Amino acid sequence: MVVCAYDEGEHIGRLLRSLVEQTLPPNEVIVVDDGSRDETAAIARRRATRVISVEHGGPARGRNLGARLARGEILVFLDGDMACAPTFLEKLIEPIRGGAIGSFTRDIYVGNPENRWSAAYSAMRGLRNERLLPSDFPDHWDNFRAIRRDAFMSVGGYDDVGYGEDRTVARKLNEHAVVAPGAACFHFNPSSLTEIYSNGRWIGRGPQIRKVRPPWRDHLPHRVLRWMIRDLRNGAPFLDVVAARLSYHLGVAVGLISSAVWPSRHWK
Repeated sequence: MVVCAYDEGEHIGRLLRSLVEQTLPPNEVIVVDDGSRDETAAIARRRATRVISVEHGGPARGRNLGARLARGEILVFLDGDMACAPTFLEKLIEPIRGGAIGSFTRDIYVGNPENRWSAAYSAMRGLRNERLLPSDFPDHWDNFRAIRRDAFMSVGGYDDVGYGEDRTVARKLNEHAVVAPGAACFHFNPSSLTEIYSNGRWIGRGPQIRKVRPPWRDHLPHRVLRWMIRDLRNGAPFLDVVAARLSYHLGVAVGLISSAVWPSRHWK
């Protein structure tokens, strides 16, 4: 199991505790501390089987390093701001034991719905019933949560592209992950305006946004106003919508500009 974490001191302890409670305990937990400026590494060292600290370079590099160091036949990739239900790992690898190259879960829930900025972020993303993916999400996806190590290594792991790097392996394998029903986990939304801004900046630096032509189209003032109206209809408070949207779209704009000035810098 590989966890690449950057400034996740608020969450990493919770994630690692949830891994101890698994009905199918992981053989190993490798935490790659991606140049964190907080207590991420110190907290992880008290709980993880192995912690590797590297210079900040983004999740693709960190996950690829963890995969090279891992000894198991199945790789599971988790984010530092996640937590897992006790049967998560057991359910997640069932499709692989059945012959699939890899798997994913659509049973992902917002871990902090009570936080006002998390709620505003959920409204921005149009999330319903505190689920990150709808219950009728397709059975195949290009985002592997677990994958056979030999398949992952055969294509060189993740491409270092920034936001969206976790969807690059499927393209190279020409194979999608299979859903693992019941593999419940939790993902913690940004819980402050600073984190929402950082999320937008990361998206602005990545390649996914450039699939829109022009990439800044959806972040022009009149379109942002439309998004705000939609968020209000989803039940978010007015002031929270305005503050969250301005933080997010400012982050995207800064990300787009910085990627043009420093094209090799595309991580957080």
